[in-house]
Amino acid sequence: MGKHQKKNLLLFLLAGLLAVSCTACGKETKTENSKAEISVSEQSTAVSGAEESMEEVQPVKLNHTYTTKFSDVNAVTYPHFLFDYSDNWTISQEEVTTNTESVTLANDHGAEIKFRYFGYPKDFNFGTSNATMTRVEVSKIGDSQFVPSYVQGTDHSDLGKFMVAQLKVTGELDMQTDSDFSDIDGAVSYAVLPESWTGTDDNVRGPFEGEFSFWYSGYLSFTCNMPEGEISASEKQEILAILSSFRNES
Repeated sequence: MGKHQKKNLLLFLLAGLLAVSCTACGKETKTENSKAEISVSEQSTAVSGAEESMEEVQPVKLNHTYTTKFSDVNAVTYPHFLFDYSDNWTISQEEVTTNTESVTLANDHGAEIKFRYFGYPKDFNFGTSNATMTRVEVSKIGDSQFVPSYVQGTDHSDLGKFMVAQLKVTGELDMQTDSDFSDIDGAVSYAVLPESWTGTDDNVRGPFEGEFSFWYSGYLSFTCNMPEGEISASEKQEILAILSSFRNES
């Protein structure tokens, strides 16, 4: 091989080595850039999630208080009951008779929180339907400020500790044709109830404000009927806070 041919071969080999080296550098740079892009994306997702989490745990401002009126209207010594609510809610209905009181609190999305007092006998049956029966799972979802005590000399402390309960419909039964419940993914409601009520109620045949009332020298209920469709986390948090605020007048 001549001197010029050897020189040309050497130059060719050097050029090839340089090309391979540059390609490797390019791949390494591209890989590092990809890692940086992924890192920025992950940080953005984390920040977004943190912002959503912060929004969900914002404290609820309940700046209005309602006091029930049954004892005032009827000039009796039955207790007053109170609950708090925010500017997002309004009192849409109030009615007091000689043996009942009804108060409905509503928001713009169709949710309703209802206080009901029924001055009925202790053995009163609220189950009005002879056609259908509903199975409801009762579970604790929050704490309650309600503490049972005396009413006109009768001690109701045996009701025990109270809770904000979730009422989930899980079954329906047609009493004319069915021998057992059909499982369903039914509606969710909420109520203030004794913690001892946790479990399954498979004999619900009337409106929840009656069926999930408790005896307090008369029947009391504080329930929430949820609107159709999804609600935001902040709205649910507000509903539970209002229910939790239900209490006796101290």
